[in-house]
Amino acid sequence: MTRLVVNQSCACRCGRTTFLVNGTPALRVLCHCEICQSVYRQPYADVTVFWAGAIVLPEDHSIQFRKHRWPPALRRGTCPTCGAPAVGFLRLAPFVQLAFVPSANFPDPAALPAPGAHIFYHRRVADAPDSVPKFSGYWPSELAVTRMVLANTLRNLGDA
Repeated sequence: MTRLVVNQSCACRCGRTTFLVNGTPALRVLCHCEICQSVYRQPYADVTVFWAGAIVLPEDHSIQFRKHRWPPALRRGTCPTCGAPAVGFLRLAPFVQLAFVPSANFPDPAALPAPGAHIFYHRRVADAPDSVPKFSGYWPSELAVTRMVLANTLRNLGDA
């Protein structure tokens, strides 16, 4: 099996906020939490998750980071010009951090892995008529993401 390595420049909707992604996606999820609905201004967020080291922000970036709940919380970064999500970071432990990149910020989102799960599905605005696994509740959603990140990381290590 060949592993996907992304090496692309990503940008927000207006193109003013840019950054580089150079790494292997850990997973792609569709998040239905109320925070994502508010930040993305959509029924759910389609995000591709990487280890944070895969993200290279320009030194002079103006991304505005904000936490919307108590830790552990995703630091969600938005473009100061258009307000669209740019990239988010979640610290799991010291020196262990994930990055969440809106899939729409990639030049070719269709080249990314298919979504592996709907999370926080109990907060959905509408049903998703697809065969992608659905996880409801905080802990089941968090555990599903953790399992997928670990499984994909181990698989990618085996492919290396």
